[in-house]
Amino acid sequence: MDNTPTLLGRLQELIISYLPTRTQTIIDHRNEPDSTLAGLTAERVHSAIRLAEQGDTRELFAIYRDVLIADTHIQSVIETRFLAVIGDEPLITPKDPKNPDDVAAAEALKAAVDRLPDFLGVCSDLLWGTIWPLAMIERTYRPAPELDLKFDWAEITPVPDHLFRWTEGHLQIELIDPETRRPCGKWERPDPARFITHRGHLMRTPDCWGGPMRALTWWFFLKVMDREWWVRFLDKYGTPFMVGKFDKQDEKSRQILERAFKLSTKVGGVVVNRETQIELLKASTGDSSEAYAKFFQTCDDAISRRVLGQTLSSTASPTGLGNGASDLQGQVRGDICGYDKKMLAQTIRNQLFKPWLRLNHFKGAVPNLTFGGEEQEENSTTATVLSGLKTAGIRVADKSLPVLSQRIGLELERDVTPESPPEPGAAEKLSKLLSAPRPRTSRYPVAASEQISREAAAAITQAYRGSLAPVAQIILDASSPEEAGAKLLSAYAQWSPEKVAEIVETAITAGAWNAIHG
Repeated sequence: MDNTPTLLGRLQELIISYLPTRTQTIIDHRNEPDSTLAGLTAERVHSAIRLAEQGDTRELFAIYRDVLIADTHIQSVIETRFLAVIGDEPLITPKDPKNPDDVAAAEALKAAVDRLPDFLGVCSDLLWGTIWPLAMIERTYRPAPELDLKFDWAEITPVPDHLFRWTEGHLQIELIDPETRRPCGKWERPDPARFITHRGHLMRTPDCWGGPMRALTWWFFLKVMDREWWVRFLDKYGTPFMVGKFDKQDEKSRQILERAFKLSTKVGGVVVNRETQIELLKASTGDSSEAYAKFFQTCDDAISRRVLGQTLSSTASPTGLGNGASDLQGQVRGDICGYDKKMLAQTIRNQLFKPWLRLNHFKGAVPNLTFGGEEQEENSTTATVLSGLKTAGIRVADKSLPVLSQRIGLELERDVTPESPPEPGAAEKLSKLLSAPRPRTSRYPVAASEQISREAAAAITQAYRGSLAPVAQIILDASSPEEAGAKLLSAYAQWSPEKVAEIVETAITAGAWNAIHG
């Protein structure tokens, strides 16, 4: 009795039982921690950091969230960094274009990605792992026999950071009750079959210490304090103050002015007699106010350098004519963008693409994933190199096309259009010219030949003088156009065959070989 179908069925049921088919993460704004901005102080930030270093990151991540919401500059630089990655079209290419299994795997994944409702949203959720200590998403599967597949992705959901903790020495996620949609107080380690984790920064400190966003929080706190100090300074010294002048015998006017000045916190109206004088004076606040503005800009510049690696793309500042600072900072930003693309592609390939291929029994290798290509200047350099290689007669191998596709950001393939036949070379041209019929200009061939020979030799010698004198001698001494062309190419290696052919053709037209060697 053949039990193979039964065994395969049981194996299929076993696989399905282990696969995540129902979403565990529930997004509910009521589970978010309360806002921290109203009572944010240096002591509270320090307390949140101490708790996070012990594994409880809920308070620290709540501060991160509020800082991000409240600061337009931090929002801008983070979005700039993200858009540099996901603003380019993702490109999926086979690992080996000549391997049918690799090609089939790449094409299947392209179709699967196209079926996702928001693949760029998935990439955006993972990119938060470049600023936060990590980013996590949950994916589930569903049977897909209608697509000729075993399984396909069902839902992909971001995991909120307030569900994380490290109090047991490793990452845990708090479970959500599907009935009440509230945390149930139970924790478990994230299952790699369900969750995808992305760490897109170079820090090697523990995740619970806060990641790159920890440094941005302090600069935000200093900006807020500087803004408050600035407002207080302007409120005290930026408003004009009144100086009253009165006759020393007029005691009544003095009393009126004193009462008016005590009652007014801002400049208002005062009723006095004609003899009483009131002047408005303003403190010199220019230099002091500028100091607050400079410190505020210093905080923004520090945030830009931490997120973007430079400041010119977020703050306009003169660098001077011929200064290379802008090019250098652009290169730094390009390095960061390239690193973000590679790390994101690695996470998606290993944790999203690879399990999908294995579940559907694809034999091909995990395809390459790239986001856009090089910067415009680097693309121009690549195009110049390829053009130079073609001019030199060097052909790019087919196995190098995937590398070029990743660099340029477009899927390249070799042009199969038949090339036009090459133009005849110099030797062929000279042979054709040599076989041309020779004109007869005299009844006496010998005399005519001698005359043409002398005129041709004189014309060639006159045309090629100085540094080109050897050209005339080579042409006159050669016994055939082929020999002349070969000697000219040897003597003048920088000349093209076309130029040599033109010179020899001119000599033939002048009658050098028709007469001299006729």
